Amino acid sequence: MATPAAILVLTLALGHITAGQPPTRLKLQLEDFVAMPITGELDGQLTRGLLARVNFLRDEPGGRRFFVNDLNGPLYILDKKTKAFTVYLDFNGAGGRPGLFPKYTFERNFATGLINFLFDPDYPRNGVFYTIHMEDPAVAADAAPKKGAVAGLDLSGYTTTPAIRTPTVDGRIDRETVLIEWTDKNPSNATFEGTARELLRVQQNTPIHPFGEMTFNPAARRGDADWRVMYIGSGDSGSGEQKDNRRHNPQRLDTIVGKILRIVPDLREHVSTTTISENGRYRIPNDNPFAAVEGARREIWAYGLRNPHRLTWVTDPARPTAAPQLLAFNIGLVTWETVVIVRKGVNYGYPLREGTNMMSSTNGIGPIPEDDTIPIQVSDTVTRGTTRPTYPVIAYPHKPEGGDAIAGGFVYRGSRIPALKDKLVFGDITTGRMWYADLADVLAADDGKAATLAPMHEFEPGLRRVVEDTYRTRGGKGETLSGVAAVSGRGRVDLRFAMDNDGDLYVITKSDGMIRKVVGATTAAVTTAPASSAPGATLTARQAYDTYCAPCHGNMGQGAVKAGLTLSIIEEQRGKQAPDLTDDQWDHGSTDADIFAVIKKGVPSTMMAGYDGQIRDDDIRSLVSYLRSLSAKK
Repeated sequence: MATPAAILVLTLALGHITAGQPPTRLKLQLEDFVAMPITGELDGQLTRGLLARVNFLRDEPGGRRFFVNDLNGPLYILDKKTKAFTVYLDFNGAGGRPGLFPKYTFERNFATGLINFLFDPDYPRNGVFYTIHMEDPAVAADAAPKKGAVAGLDLSGYTTTPAIRTPTVDGRIDRETVLIEWTDKNPSNATFEGTARELLRVQQNTPIHPFGEMTFNPAARRGDADWRVMYIGSGDSGSGEQKDNRRHNPQRLDTIVGKILRIVPDLREHVSTTTISENGRYRIPNDNPFAAVEGARREIWAYGLRNPHRLTWVTDPARPTAAPQLLAFNIGLVTWETVVIVRKGVNYGYPLREGTNMMSSTNGIGPIPEDDTIPIQVSDTVTRGTTRPTYPVIAYPHKPEGGDAIAGGFVYRGSRIPALKDKLVFGDITTGRMWYADLADVLAADDGKAATLAPMHEFEPGLRRVVEDTYRTRGGKGETLSGVAAVSGRGRVDLRFAMDNDGDLYVITKSDGMIRKVVGATTAAVTTAPASSAPGATLTARQAYDTYCAPCHGNMGQGAVKAGLTLSIIEEQRGKQAPDLTDDQWDHGSTDADIFAVIKKGVPSTMMAGYDGQIRDDDIRSLVSYLRSLSAKK
């Protein structure tokens, strides 16, 4: 259902303000570009309540059409002029649905389903593109595509591959992520006619943090060493937050989760400088940093990451002819959201580091130690010396002035909005907050010092309100937007970004199923100050509870299950939901000092964030008293 075009004006603080001068802000205009077909439930909750789980918008090489994927299953062609959608491929064959894959899984968590698609650099000539989707290995069905689901799909040569092993406990594997190469013999029309080839599948020991992003070096040309070489952002499958031997999977070089991977999908490319993979479906460059390390996965390019679900390439404006650099947008656990510059062989520290801090499973977050080294972990028992971790160039906290999960972003390359030139625009998934950083500052922050971070400049909040209004206009029946998170509270905006071939930016929101285009910007004086969200502000005990505790524990401390707030991610991992705070059970100590410590420091390896520096100590003490008042606990 289309919605009337709307212009959303957002403001962005600019630079240093001279004393006596009013602050100025950039006013950005977001214009409704298209409303996605609704694939969610109008009265649904969590993932099911997102009106359309649009994850990527990509410009077809040549710029005739957009392709757009919805995690619920469809890969669409979007006509730029008519704004009409055509289903190009439907991946959702679960439970007897008509799509391609009977083992397809999509209903739980925010990254399951048809995660991504990517055009080959030579797509206009070869019709090749790639997809990532998730499957449930417990489903009693064939893992191959269903015959007849796509009339033009030739499956005569299709075979599945053995899943790459991921270390787990008790042999439990919850999901498999699958990377497929597709060849459309006639990419000029709107139907698929050709073949598919499974490149690899990987085990996931929990249902979250799969492969998220694929990318090719945009500067590579035919004959270059990086031509048609694919980089993959591989999430850690939720292993880094576990308390058993899975926790070190992002550090282990014998597994591919929690890594940046580098492979050559086409077996005919770079034959003399690569080695064929174990499954015989792709090649691995010989110059990958761990290709010669016994016991290590040769596909690994960089490691020690939690969920590098978005990747983007940037060119240094001071050195326009230099090779572009790869940025990864990495979702953190309970403390920091980060952007890192991806380097060959680099260890980003997770789960021993997060953001600009040390992290442990017992003591939580702390300062970086003076001897800032960590073991090079080949397996659970084998190490090969030590290395110094590399730290982010951008970081924001899990606090009201930050957010819950970084959404990714792009450096503006368009010509229509000069004010955005050489600015990295990014945002937070749940809260819908958006920022920019000057690209020169981002690159300068890559100086080897943990404390050096690029300054962030925030857009004035406003996107959430527009998304909520559109959600209701399109028929959404929930009291709030779907989902819940620690900082955003009830209702997730579910923000992503896209960029077309002209360098123009798009803002994607799953909650209302909309794609909006950034169409302009003007500079104006600020006439009203935004509401303060500074850490340390004085709150009443009830305000603190409603802001920080109620989203997970319920409005009266009754716990997530009784409050109807069950978090699907925790449910699927068979973990404990946010507990009832009104019964006689305390999980982490029952004294006032114990409760104070949990609120202040959090509980490592759980979704319980620490609020040190965010809530004043006096207010935490008041909050402890308020929790006592919710029940007869003593």
